[in-house]
Amino acid sequence: MRARTLAVGAWVCSVALVGLVAATPGSPFSPRLPPGAGPAGPLRWASEAIGLARLGPSPLAAAGVAAVALAAAAFALVLRAAWRGELAGRTVIALAVGAHALVLLCLPLLFSRDVYSYAAYGRIAATYHANPYLATPADFPADPAFAYVGPKWADTPAVYGPLWTQVSAAVVRLVGNLPGQVAVFRGLAAAASLATLAVVAHLARRLAPERRAFALAAFGLNPVVLFQSVGSGHNDLLVALAVAGALALALGGRIAVTAVLTLGALVKAPAAVPLALALVVVAAQAPRGRRLRALAPHLAVTAAIGLALAGPFLSRRDPTLGMLELATHEGWLAPSRLFRRLLDAVSGGTLGVVPRVVFPLLFVWAVAAIGRSLVRRAPVPVREEGAAWALGLVALMLLGPVLLPWYATWALPLAWLLPRAPRTVLLGAGLALAVSQWTSEPTRFAAAYGANVWFGHNVLTAAVVVLLGWLLLDLARRVRSGTAIGEPAAERGPGEVPAPAAEG
Repeated sequence: MRARTLAVGAWVCSVALVGLVAATPGSPFSPRLPPGAGPAGPLRWASEAIGLARLGPSPLAAAGVAAVALAAAAFALVLRAAWRGELAGRTVIALAVGAHALVLLCLPLLFSRDVYSYAAYGRIAATYHANPYLATPADFPADPAFAYVGPKWADTPAVYGPLWTQVSAAVVRLVGNLPGQVAVFRGLAAAASLATLAVVAHLARRLAPERRAFALAAFGLNPVVLFQSVGSGHNDLLVALAVAGALALALGGRIAVTAVLTLGALVKAPAAVPLALALVVVAAQAPRGRRLRALAPHLAVTAAIGLALAGPFLSRRDPTLGMLELATHEGWLAPSRLFRRLLDAVSGGTLGVVPRVVFPLLFVWAVAAIGRSLVRRAPVPVREEGAAWALGLVALMLLGPVLLPWYATWALPLAWLLPRAPRTVLLGAGLALAVSQWTSEPTRFAAAYGANVWFGHNVLTAAVVVLLGWLLLDLARRVRSGTAIGEPAAERGPGEVPAPAAEG
């Protein structure tokens, strides 16, 4: 009882502290905001009452660092309590819903400018009737969204899926002003997050009732979900919803699984990983000689949905709809960047290209190994398939050229299905990413931003590299030994009971 009270109390206090810093005018957590989109409401009044608004840039940034560090530590305590069976699922749901409401209703846009890119690409399609996969925000400098798009993306065509571009265009048509569009994107993110939480509750009740509270806490109470994803309005939460929803549908028919994952991939490409593994399961569970026939309707559904949504944007100039463009970008926290810089330093700039080749090959090997494991276990239990999807998404997150906090949301709905090593890697990487952003605007907080970059490059990325190594070694061990991807029976925590025999 005492441990549970401490964990919940620390988590509530950490959410309140992050909220107070975020609600302070000129907060280090907020990117550039359009007029009328600043903080308002009780948290802003409270921040002014306790004097946060009177702090200078450096003390306010220090308060922000303390807040995000406390949030990560408190989340770890809550996870431990949930794993040990000390938290009830209804308690976790109540805390998660309250925190989502606080972020959406009381805080401004947080940490990222991506919603401005959503609006800019939507306006290119809806207002200027151009192709956002060919045109860029910089082609329309007089547009109200252009001034707020991140400098790195101002001259970049759209890198999101065609379904999301259609959604962005619809938002622009329905809401005429930029602050209203930002509010709609954040509302969509919050709705997707809460819907994912509901699906996780359903899945855990069916597949692993002994882990239900842990499953809910890993997603719904996660600071990466609350602040870096809901607070930033990221469409990655729609990917999370598609992944969780598809697994829930896997308890019934398979065509619906393919359709939902295809829609998720047309929001953002990562959902293509569980889609490919789901198709492997379809083929593996069909009799030899009839696998192509079993796959045919699934491939037809994927092609029909893809062509219907991507058709208006297809062109010879960029048939990949932004994927080749995205492959040229490199994130500041990505392990591949660290290895590239190290190899460039020791070779005089000649070997830096090696990680750009090796890391994609490692990802292909990881997905192939996961697929092979599924084939060996046909017919594949739903619980095992969900673990395979989550593992593939974790591999993509850590081996990709860009690593951002909201990428952790792809696999978090299924974290509870993973065995110890990949589960710890996913949650550990999420905790590291939760403390990766201290400031959003380098011009306002130059000293803190410089310290943030140094800490990210020299501490966080090194920690992520260790986690990546553990993930790959564990996967290689499972491949050699033929061990299952999920293997829940060997992973019981205190108070756990065996999973139900029937999974549907």
